[in-house]
Amino acid sequence: METIEVQFRKLRGEIIAVFPYVIMNKTNVLSYQHIGQHSECIWNINSVSKAAKPEEYRDLLSELRGIYLPEIDFKVIKKRNHKKYLEQYYKSLRGVI
Repeated sequence: METIEVQFRKLRGEIIAVFPYVIMNKTNVLSYQHIGQHSECIWNINSVSKAAKPEEYRDLLSELRGIYLPEIDFKVIKKRNHKKYLEQYYKSLRGVI
């Protein structure tokens, strides 16, 4: 089973799942919402959003698990590791990902 790290952020009242190490397009990363589902968000979403509380993101995490289990497990993180983000970013530039 693969483990993917995810952050849950609150932006304008909406809860967003952010996958800070899944590079999508240039510096954007993968995100997921109830409405709109998978999309991209800017890599520094943390600077314009607040951390969501467990009771706020419980439903969204459950939705993600329903879609991806048993192949993927989600590890909820509070802060993105910038060094880890840069490693993934440089891999994407080289076409490794």
